[in-house]
Amino acid sequence: MHKRFNIKFLFITFLIILSAFPWLGLCETLPVPPLYEDIMRIIDPLAYSGFPVMVKPATNLSIDFNQWTWTLRNIHEYDSQGRILLEEGHYGLCAELATYVFEQMKPLLGPRYEVRFAMVTESGFFAANQSNHIALLVGDKADKQIYLIDPSFHKYARLKDLPEYRVLNIQDTLVFVRDRSQDVSFKVDQATPLYIKNDFLLSFAVTSVDGKFDKNNFILVISAMRRFKSAGKDIAVIGLRHGEFEDYEDRAMLADLLTPDEIRVLFDKIKNWIKKVRDV
Repeated sequence: MHKRFNIKFLFITFLIILSAFPWLGLCETLPVPPLYEDIMRIIDPLAYSGFPVMVKPATNLSIDFNQWTWTLRNIHEYDSQGRILLEEGHYGLCAELATYVFEQMKPLLGPRYEVRFAMVTESGFFAANQSNHIALLVGDKADKQIYLIDPSFHKYARLKDLPEYRVLNIQDTLVFVRDRSQDVSFKVDQATPLYIKNDFLLSFAVTSVDGKFDKNNFILVISAMRRFKSAGKDIAVIGLRHGEFEDYEDRAMLADLLTPDEIRVLFDKIKNWIKKVRDV
């Protein structure tokens, strides 16, 4: 049954790719991706991290208790031509990094190549079918091959040589880039990644409390999930439960995954957000 499901999933993935690149064939080609050195020079300085963006002074948190959503404000910046700006020139999460690489590599490619955004699963940290991990697909019309670029993990290779990836859907552009949005919204209990360190993915979420979500019942959570695991562990829980302030920290894990300065800056930011939410 499991083998049959994998074959079906691979076939669906192939159909998704075929619909985006209708000229795709089954021909073989050389294993080195096109413009490999040029594109890797763009990717090499990049770092997968939302931490510097989250703690910068301009970034704020707003919560809509009626709609059960939360929003990080001012986390995206653009230059005068509408191109994405990375924090300190090289930090970002998957969507920002993929957009940056797309914008930088586009002038290098001629009409032979098509570049599309892809929502993918990645077996280490983004294995669920509801994954929203973003990578790039490069289609070579001449040799009928598809290449995957994942700036988050500094990977660039033929898609068929990367079995840890599966394509969920393909897009011409990302909505936040098209709209030049500065903010990103999430549903309550939905997490956004912070960064990866020591084989753990750190995430941040705003959660409800015992089915309640109001100014007296909301929690800000930092969780850590080990590579290839399907569930994470809460390592910091700060917020209000039935009107009472709650503050739990797994100090040993925090010390392994964050520096003392990072812990101080992050907790100051979170506590300031909680105060602002209650004062609104």
